[in-house]
Amino acid sequence: MLIVTDASIAQRHKTHNYSVIDTTQWIIPNSGGVSYSMETYKGARALMMRKNFADAKFGRVAYPKGLTFKDGEIELDMASTTGNEYLGLAFRIKDAHHYQTLYFRPASTGTINAIQYMPEKKTEFNWWDYEADKYQAKATLPATTWFHIKAVVKGQMLTVYVDHQPKPAMVYKALDPDLKEGSVGFWFGNNTACAYKNLIVKTY
Repeated sequence: MLIVTDASIAQRHKTHNYSVIDTTQWIIPNSGGVSYSMETYKGARALMMRKNFADAKFGRVAYPKGLTFKDGEIELDMASTTGNEYLGLAFRIKDAHHYQTLYFRPASTGTINAIQYMPEKKTEFNWWDYEADKYQAKATLPATTWFHIKAVVKGQMLTVYVDHQPKPAMVYKALDPDLKEGSVGFWFGNNTACAYKNLIVKTY
């Protein structure tokens, strides 16, 4: 008979708080026109990611070392400083080109293009393979101010809540089975500058 103890449950259910970011313990892109810094944005201390070029096939992740996430909850705040497209989070991150991402398009607020899920398994960020409506969802997003995201990951299901709304903005039931576990972090797409803060990860 299998006996499940409180200690074994606590070991599986753990909260990782990255509201204070030690950049020496993170993998963050910082070359080839891409840079990062710790700054104050809209009254809050945040990790700012920037790039000085336009590239529709661009996508990068910044994530803490040593975190292994399979199922659980991810919460964070993010903001586009320009009101342009493409900022989000990534989970089950294996490396810079293998992860699952949930990203947002503030300029497409209120439309089916506001939220996008896709797995990344190529050197270039291949969003063109995931343009069907089944990968997207409507949401109301601010242009340049902070918004809060909660993503619940269980097996192949992803449930997404925006700005503490009780009803999910997106429920997706076919997460990529090839990307089973890895780190969790910030995703930065074809945007000029984005701010990220208050990353909290709960592992099941």
